[in-house]
Amino acid sequence: MRIAILVACLWLATSPLWGKIVFYSKRDGNLEIYTMDSDGTNQTRLTFNEAGDAFPAWSPNGQQIVFRSDRDGNAEVYVMDADGNNQRRLTNHPGIDSFPAWSPDGSQIAFDSGRGRGNATVDIFVMDPNGGNVRQVTRMGFASRPKWSPNGKRILFEAVTDAGREIYMVDADGRNRWKVSFPNIEAGMFASGWSPDGKQVLYAEAIGSSVNDVTLIIATLHPTRREVVHFDRVPLPKMPIYGETWGADGKSILITTRPADGPLNPHWNIYRFHLTEKKLTQLTHHVRRDQIGQEWNSRLSVQPQRLLPLFWGSIKSNRLRH
Repeated sequence: MRIAILVACLWLATSPLWGKIVFYSKRDGNLEIYTMDSDGTNQTRLTFNEAGDAFPAWSPNGQQIVFRSDRDGNAEVYVMDADGNNQRRLTNHPGIDSFPAWSPDGSQIAFDSGRGRGNATVDIFVMDPNGGNVRQVTRMGFASRPKWSPNGKRILFEAVTDAGREIYMVDADGRNRWKVSFPNIEAGMFASGWSPDGKQVLYAEAIGSSVNDVTLIIATLHPTRREVVHFDRVPLPKMPIYGETWGADGKSILITTRPADGPLNPHWNIYRFHLTEKKLTQLTHHVRRDQIGQEWNSRLSVQPQRLLPLFWGSIKSNRLRH
């Protein structure tokens, strides 16, 4: 057994990233959802609507994608198979429903919605994967962009309070809310996601909420207490940033940017920033804006912090398919 575990760990450490990225783009005239391999190849369009489809996120087993769509005249949460088939609506409410995110065990979908007290306010809700059993998690007036922790116990999000736009965390049942971000009264802050091991979170600081003056921050969490033990700036070159998320390998960050030193390609595209090498790799090349969604890797699928995980990642993901 120990030999098998050692082989699995060595394999995970030395093998190249192999997975799928879901993103959305205006390359065909309006916002539609696409997938591609982790190296940027095999780009495939999944949705075909005159209204906008955006903010996609993978199910834990990689077999479905949850997203927001305006196709029925109002922003609602939808789900589809990973190949674009079987598209169906999960929410049906006059309030705007957006930014869906699947829990790591697949049992819940978090999203933000104006349904609590009208569209003047937005809060975090969770529901079953079929759209039923909707429960409200936050009651802050503006709480958005929920991101599940890899163990499914906490939800990261951004909120607007009297102190400005900041990053918070809350238990999945709505208890024990606390602030994660470092105070900066000049910046609006945007929740970006968790490292695959659950030890760190990523968020963006935008001065004046401008995409042209953005700093990405990695906050390292205390293993037992509700506090941040260290803040680090991601050592990116100066460039505008329109969106970001952790790479599935835990060693890179995916960003939507147009590098200032790239005059031959001034368009918004998706890049991978390798944290150790401090190197940018361009994944998409298009004149219309490509916006990052999320990366899924079957080798680390379904609670990657359990590091027997699973050489078996592929085996476990196959077991969860239905």
